[in-house]
Amino acid sequence: MIIPARNEEENLGKLLSLLKKQTYKPYEVIVVNDNSEDDTEGVGERNGARVISLYEEPPEGWVGKNWAIWNGYLESRGDILLFLDADVEPSSEFIEVMLSSYERYGGLISCWPYQRFEKFYEHLNFAFNLVSVFSMAFLGKKEGAFGPAMMISRKDYERIGGHKEVRNKIVEDMEFAKKCLEEGISVNNFLGGEYIKFRMYPHGIKDLFQGFSKNMAKGAFSINIVNFLLIFLYMTGVYGSIFYFRNTIFNFLYILYAIQFSVIQRRLGDYKWYDFLFYPLHFLFFLLVFTYSILRVFFVKTVVWKGRKIRVG
Repeated sequence: MIIPARNEEENLGKLLSLLKKQTYKPYEVIVVNDNSEDDTEGVGERNGARVISLYEEPPEGWVGKNWAIWNGYLESRGDILLFLDADVEPSSEFIEVMLSSYERYGGLISCWPYQRFEKFYEHLNFAFNLVSVFSMAFLGKKEGAFGPAMMISRKDYERIGGHKEVRNKIVEDMEFAKKCLEEGISVNNFLGGEYIKFRMYPHGIKDLFQGFSKNMAKGAFSINIVNFLLIFLYMTGVYGSIFYFRNTIFNFLYILYAIQFSVIQRRLGDYKWYDFLFYPLHFLFFLLVFTYSILRVFFVKTVVWKGRKIRVG
């Protein structure tokens, strides 16, 4: 198991304590301290993990998370590799369930955690959550994966060249899955449900804004044309129901979308009744962040994340 961690002292201790309660004990737990400015290294050591500390910024051409995972892989010994983000909260059966899925399907297995909220602004991730799940799990050809939790054999990982082959990619989970498919390795994505949860951006709305804007534009224009068109048509209907609300037909559409979102939200996170009733707020925020992401990625050609300015041009 490899956990890339940069400034994750608040999350890492909780994750490592939950890993000790697993019904299937991991062979090894490797925490890669990615030049953190907090006590990530100490938290990892005090909780019994094997800590690999990187005290310098990633080499030219590498994105931080990819560099951390690659260094973790180089030090690992297991035949099955499990990559976990430091902010996930797995249930005691999580590893056992992932292994069961791997034994059934093989290839690359990934899992999207159920969203847990503590503050109101965190609910604003609904539209992003919805689009991610639609594009990776429910639509057309599976060409991406969910980065927070991924499992693959060491043999298959080495076959595609590992994270070294996606070293400069911001949306590394999507590109990693594409490499798997190019090599004939199957990709299967699942919803975490009761088995794994997380809070995506707990440090304020600025954190949420930066987190989504760093990869939205790249992700949108990286999916295949069929999936892109299906999502585009779906979103056209959503925005039509918002901007043409006075029209009777779109009035009816509004009601249908609200009912649909009320059902979908139950599977994705701790959303409330007002999230589906006032869904335009979610999608207007989504449009704002997407526009900003396009400007950052294709014109400014840099994004900011965890104190790092990352070049994406």
